Amino acid sequence: MANEIHADYASGNTLYAVIRNGAGQVWHPTVQVFEDWGTAGRDADDYDVTLADKSGNRHVGSFDGNVPAGTYFVQVFLQAGAAPADTDALVTSREIIWTGAGVVTAAKILANRAVHDKINGVYKYYDDDGQTLLLTHSAGETASEVTRTPT
Repeated sequence: MANEIHADYASGNTLYAVIRNGAGQVWHPTVQVFEDWGTAGRDADDYDVTLADKSGNRHVGSFDGNVPAGTYFVQVFLQAGAAPADTDALVTSREIIWTGAGVVTAAKILANRAVHDKINGVYKYYDDDGQTLLLTHSAGETASEVTRTPT
């Protein structure tokens, strides 16, 4: 996947993003691990995800495919100097549910390809490309209950 991160901000500015987990740790792309901000003297320049200015006040960037599946928080900063800095201003943030291959949204689940295997009761939901699996939903049934397990 590509361009999962979007930010609306005046074109002509330089924006970058950082990815945080639920504990507030930040993704370090080089080491490919979540860590506390500033570990080993690192700063914003070590954690940044570049966003491209697409004109018309839209900036986009790609979520790191090495981040494990889960719920994450993307913060977008306005770069004031030549490189990202801890003092750069936050301009927007959002939550992303990441499958390891793509972003899960209600619109994608409702509007894109879904396949139901009637033999094993598994539902598979695919991304816009019709190939990237976003979510698998399994149903188990007994005489008294139905259990659904998303993965």
